[in-house]
Amino acid sequence: MNRNGIRLAALDLDGTLLRDDKTISDYTLSTLEKLTKAGILVVPATGRNLEGLNDNILRVPGISYAVCSNGAQVFRIDHRKLLWEAAIPLEDAVAAIRYLQEFPTFLYVHTEEGTFRSGNWRDTDLKKRFPFIRFEENNVPDLPAFVEEKQLRVIKIGVFVLDDRTFGRLLEKGSPMPSISQFRTGPCNLELNSARASKAYGVEALCRHLNLSMDQVLAVGDNQNDISLLRMAGVSAAMGNSEEDVKTAAAYVTGTNQEDGAARFLEGYFGLPPRTCCKD
Repeated sequence: MNRNGIRLAALDLDGTLLRDDKTISDYTLSTLEKLTKAGILVVPATGRNLEGLNDNILRVPGISYAVCSNGAQVFRIDHRKLLWEAAIPLEDAVAAIRYLQEFPTFLYVHTEEGTFRSGNWRDTDLKKRFPFIRFEENNVPDLPAFVEEKQLRVIKIGVFVLDDRTFGRLLEKGSPMPSISQFRTGPCNLELNSARASKAYGVEALCRHLNLSMDQVLAVGDNQNDISLLRMAGVSAAMGNSEEDVKTAAAYVTGTNQEDGAARFLEGYFGLPPRTCCKD
């Protein structure tokens, strides 16, 4: 039973719907399909760009909207129509990239022209640690100069920090400038967006488009970039694999992403028919 009039489920992907190997279980796919058939709008709310959804959640029929790049872009998927955007000002994006390159990091940017990556990945062990990421695609030797020369709209800056000490320092320092927000999104990952962008702002923009309120939103997430949305949604759940600051922001805590915790929570909350079998 839909106890609180929830109309929209805003769901994180990495660490939430996706397992550690970046796959999505048949059980989770089936649960999401049941939700869409029950009339609930299932909306990925993710740090990924739109192209990063194709091999996972978009296998579910009936998903029409996506909140991408930590809320910096909102799309009508079937029309590939951009409904809302909050890009980082070009000058600030270039300055932030140059600043981050002073540390042992690997950087990438989401832009309106696609994702571009710094060319130093071969000097790291990142491919071994994250074999599912295409580090070798769209490499440029001087990322900030490339962004500046092409006058690209930078939607998000992604950072892989190459040692724990530096990661701690960058977390402690926080955002390099007031116009940019910085989030912890993984054990060695930071993501930077416009200060006007967050998953909460992105979902709120989508709600305005759909004439819904945030009270009609259920959110599930696992990391620092989910906190704003968990706090604003009418119903919220943190994953069991979340850090404590994320769990504190949510009304509920469910199982881990390895245990299909998000799907189990959704099934129980909405009173969906339980699974009778499962391949995974």
